[in-house]
Amino acid sequence: MADSEITLSRADIGEVSVLKVAGKLDAKTAPKLGEELKALIASGRSRIVADLAGVTYIASAGVGTLKASLIDAKKNGGDLKLAALRAEVKDVFDVLGFTKLFAILPSAEAAAKGF
Repeated sequence: MADSEITLSRADIGEVSVLKVAGKLDAKTAPKLGEELKALIASGRSRIVADLAGVTYIASAGVGTLKASLIDAKKNGGDLKLAALRAEVKDVFDVLGFTKLFAILPSAEAAAKGF
């Protein structure tokens, strides 16, 4: 995987879509994540867990994409929960004050049960 790539994979736990994200989430890669999340919500899957265990770095563009998708999911009767954040990724959410905005859980399974 090149520096400016992310990989996305999806699995469903009941009515909840779990999107596993791996790589660096920055201005170059955030649009790919945003498109995937928009497609999920447009298809009626607005209960989403973003499993960020594989994300090694997140820039403000990545956080902004997640925030926009959270708003979109809520408008469609759902929610976007975050799971398995590495310490360095969670620190970015803390600094930006976004830990108050998102439900952040230790695992995708725990996040999915929260719906």
